[in-house]
Amino acid sequence: MFSTTESLNPWITSIFCDLSSAAGAVRALKVNGFHDEDIELIGVLSGRAPDLETVLLQMGLPARHSEYCNACFEHGAVLLSVRTLPSDRRKVALKLLRQYGGNFPD
Repeated sequence: MFSTTESLNPWITSIFCDLSSAAGAVRALKVNGFHDEDIELIGVLSGRAPDLETVLLQMGLPARHSEYCNACFEHGAVLLSVRTLPSDRRKVALKLLRQYGGNFPD
């Protein structure tokens, strides 16, 4: 799912097809101890989606994952990023994101 360089990246970014599923994931993350500052939900309500590829690269996503997430975002997907520090929270976040329909780049 992620390259070895991502093991150093505290952010997990998933793609949701609809805002409702992403909102459910945010609620579940909060119930499980993640704070507002650990969660970034990005979507567009109307108009053209901005190019987020540079932002995603700066967050530590590999180039091909940034391209994929950006392309999905441009087609109406919602991006949900979760900071997983300390690193033992990574498994919890991945489980919750998948449970609520989050998709990840291959």
